[in-house]
Amino acid sequence: MSSENEKSQNTQQFTGNRFTGKKALMWIVGFFLVIFTVNGIMAYFALGTWGGLETENSYRKGIHYNEQITAAEKQAESGWEIYLRHSPEIITAEAGETGRLDIEVIWPENDLPPAKVTALITRAVTNIYDQEVILTKSRDNLYTAPLSLPLAGQWNVEILVKRPNGDLYKLKQKISVAAASKEI
Repeated sequence: MSSENEKSQNTQQFTGNRFTGKKALMWIVGFFLVIFTVNGIMAYFALGTWGGLETENSYRKGIHYNEQITAAEKQAESGWEIYLRHSPEIITAEAGETGRLDIEVIWPENDLPPAKVTALITRAVTNIYDQEVILTKSRDNLYTAPLSLPLAGQWNVEILVKRPNGDLYKLKQKISVAAASKEI
């Protein structure tokens, strides 16, 4: 009799813990609900923080890459030189205060001065703060413009010098701007 009691107790134990098809379905559905929920949350935050920076016409830019190399070689042989002489180094907290951007352009003696000098100021991670600055001649070979940068960090500066004949020369450089220290 004791063996029958043990069998009935074992049967009762296993009946409560059986892994049925219904439980398997609930586990699978629960697993995928968690995955889809987490993916949805991550996609929501990823789209909400993306500044929209992307390369437009990347395929065409890739095709014309050799032309860019040729233009850089032509610029180097032309005798035209472009230097970034001064840029903001510290972001100040005072309203209305601006730094300045100074560009030196050296051209051959037998050539005309630049028709236009501009600078594109961009951030590597976002296009929200991009700005284009037109520089004016302040003295021999020096072009300057006021420049106010809203954030500290690394900025990309692309100088574009347009010659009177239409040729365009470039200089790309990175600048680092520190945050102003708070005095107590």
